[in-house]
Amino acid sequence: MLSSLLAVTTFGLSLASTFEAESAVRRALHVRRTSGTVTTVNGQQRRTQVGDQLTASGHGLITGHRSSANLAIDGGSGSVSVAQNTQMTIQQLSVSSRGGHVTVLDVPRGQARVQVPTFTNPSSRLELHTPSGVAAVRGTVFGVSVSENGKTGIATLEGKVEASAQSVKVPVAPGMVSIIHPGEAPTPARPLDRTLEIQWNLFEWRGNRLYVEGKIDSANSLLVAENEISVDRHGYFKSDFPLSKSTHRVIATVQNPMGETRDHRLFRWIVHDFDL
Repeated sequence: MLSSLLAVTTFGLSLASTFEAESAVRRALHVRRTSGTVTTVNGQQRRTQVGDQLTASGHGLITGHRSSANLAIDGGSGSVSVAQNTQMTIQQLSVSSRGGHVTVLDVPRGQARVQVPTFTNPSSRLELHTPSGVAAVRGTVFGVSVSENGKTGIATLEGKVEASAQSVKVPVAPGMVSIIHPGEAPTPARPLDRTLEIQWNLFEWRGNRLYVEGKIDSANSLLVAENEISVDRHGYFKSDFPLSKSTHRVIATVQNPMGETRDHRLFRWIVHDFDL
């Protein structure tokens, strides 16, 4: 797996003094909301509770299916939202010699959305490490998604993002997304898909197996009946898996790198998909 870096530096005015408290303040990520099955990892694993603090290298969270968590950075002027089926770990949470806050997080799989205000100290930085690439951000709301095969999607809603890998840098403007495949340069930025459609070629029960085939936006990810479905670089997918005889409906969920999702319901007795 290619080691990579997602670097974030923000410049602006909102809530900067809160985010960059004095170096004597102990730094932490504070868990302020959870949903579903969320596990805190801090030398041991236990069910996450609101109020938990992640303070050191190796501390992190693991979210289960249809589960999520929201963490405040330090005093709460910045936040990290962790989506379902995601692993996130602190690599570094410190104060630099010049008083800047340094936050480095690893996201080897899943999806995380970060919202940060302005850094007034030029030595402050926020980095997300993913398997495939680097994104440098200057004042933004952005999201990162990591598929099982290491594909990284980097999207922006506000501010400026620069995706980079293999010595190539690509600007990602608001409303745009870039994809980084392991060992490759980032793709040119293009509009972020927020409709989250599925173009079905096939979904069919054959005995106790469900066969699915179709196309989604290639920056998005797809879960069908809790199974992550491999999507090629053009957005096409084709897969099959076993289901219980009693299963008459499954949910196909499309998610973009910002963490936005849409459920599509598939019924055993209906030939075509009805999106409810």
